[in-house]
Amino acid sequence: MKFTDENIQMIRNEHHNFEKTKQISNNILKLIYDQKLFKLFVSKDLGGEMLELPDAVKIFQEASRIDGNFGWIVTIGSGGGMFAPNMTKETAKYFYSPKEAVIAGSGFPAGVAKPTEKGYIINGQWFYCSGSQYANCFTATCIVDNKTENKEEIIAVALNPDEVKIIENWDAFGLKGTSSHTIEVVNEFIPNDRVFSVLESQNSFGGLVHTFPFMMFSEASFGAISLGISKHFLEEVNSILEKNKANWQSGSNNRYDMLKNKLIEEENRWETANNYFHEIIQSSWNKHIQGDELTEELKIKFSTISKRSVTTTIKCVDNLYRYLGMQVVMESNTLNQIWRDLHTASQHTFLTPKNKIEAKSF
Repeated sequence: MKFTDENIQMIRNEHHNFEKTKQISNNILKLIYDQKLFKLFVSKDLGGEMLELPDAVKIFQEASRIDGNFGWIVTIGSGGGMFAPNMTKETAKYFYSPKEAVIAGSGFPAGVAKPTEKGYIINGQWFYCSGSQYANCFTATCIVDNKTENKEEIIAVALNPDEVKIIENWDAFGLKGTSSHTIEVVNEFIPNDRVFSVLESQNSFGGLVHTFPFMMFSEASFGAISLGISKHFLEEVNSILEKNKANWQSGSNNRYDMLKNKLIEEENRWETANNYFHEIIQSSWNKHIQGDELTEELKIKFSTISKRSVTTTIKCVDNLYRYLGMQVVMESNTLNQIWRDLHTASQHTFLTPKNKIEAKSF
């Protein structure tokens, strides 16, 4: 989809409210629901869009260019559609069919599931559950408390909002409007028909994206957020340059030309990363839809390019930040807000460098 100028202005006008209320507005939620932005990977039988991965990644990036909070919640919300084929058919219909359907939760096995005759008793706390403000379903991963088994068993469960307590403790300095709070479940019985494994399909609601390697899917999705947020930063710097052109050119040091040259340098660096990023996503997707094997070598290359692209976005932004004076240290400043959102988004575990190469910019 293409966001209209009116959409963009409305979303950006809301950013100061994100900072204060620490949640997104009903106006933005309505836009998301109307455009099915939480259903990009949901079957059309359930009212979704079922996009191909490269197309969805471009939406994630553009949404993040508009605003980091907006891009994050669209990306996370869409990602919840990856679990639709794993649930039972009836459970998937129940949670994904509503227009306002969106999943929040965690894949980390931070809970305990005690088996009963018809289900499990669930207890646990899960951090960083983005979208907890408005989710109609929560997913949580648990270790099964089964003392008769020698091996560890992990399950996922689908929870109704009234079975979950939201602990409002998201206190990050960026992405403040994403409602990435902790959720807690205490002694809730969850029947077997709401238990699933992310490794097994239970219905026919899946598409090609659901058989794409989940790690690659996640690296592509979150990498797009960083590229989008950093692009917004570059655009804002250019806007400030043009606004101050006359004054800065008249100074003895010609601040305008100095910063303009630096901006061009960082824009070129960003374009290099962006091109590598989208090329590896498209080529990997082409192999996948043709039925070709995605080798371990390709997966490593994919991961490296994704993380190096994110490293590059941080370098571009930080290299420019140094030139922008005192205005950018004020939390109310737009560039400061974008900077904080980027540095928060890039800390996600799927984007964290695991070696020196991944930490190297393009």
